Amino acid sequence: MANTTMSRPAEAAFPTARAHEMPLTRLWRAFSPERLAQGIMPPATLLLRLVMGWIFVWSGFDKLLGEFSSAGFLAGAAKGPLTGWFHSLAQNQAAVDVIDPLVVWGQILIGLALIFGVGTRFALFWASAMMFMFYIAQFPPANNPFMDEHLVYILLFVLLGALGAGRILGLDAIVERLPWVRRLPLLNLLLG
Repeated sequence: MANTTMSRPAEAAFPTARAHEMPLTRLWRAFSPERLAQGIMPPATLLLRLVMGWIFVWSGFDKLLGEFSSAGFLAGAAKGPLTGWFHSLAQNQAAVDVIDPLVVWGQILIGLALIFGVGTRFALFWASAMMFMFYIAQFPPANNPFMDEHLVYILLFVLLGALGAGRILGLDAIVERLPWVRRLPLLNLLLG
């Protein structure tokens, strides 16, 4: 005779312990991967979003309040196949005058968007773009043929976007319910 209780999705996801089951089976059901994922993923996603937001805000304000110039990074840290282009940017004061506020305010605004969970995917896209520019400026990495922390950050940003991190205690969950946002479904690509 088939077990009819396992045919319903809710009961399959959270089966109850039965008296005839072995203790190990009951333990497995209590700590099943599905049950753990449902309990751990939202807080972990929120924590990652907040941590990455704080890293960006801190980095931006540190540059804003300190003596930051992208010319030093572009001239000193750049290497690899695009060295010439990055060095020419460092020597062009007009380019540095554009790059400096883009980096500083970009980091601050990306960080605030992540912390408040508003326009999260849009912010994650620009965070990934910034990390990619930092990555190619220092390509190849010093300690690995291709992998460094910039690529890890990009993968983390993709993951946060895929998980809809802005909807977890973020303003994106509220903004997505606004009537004018519902009429423009493409905006959902920027939110969440």
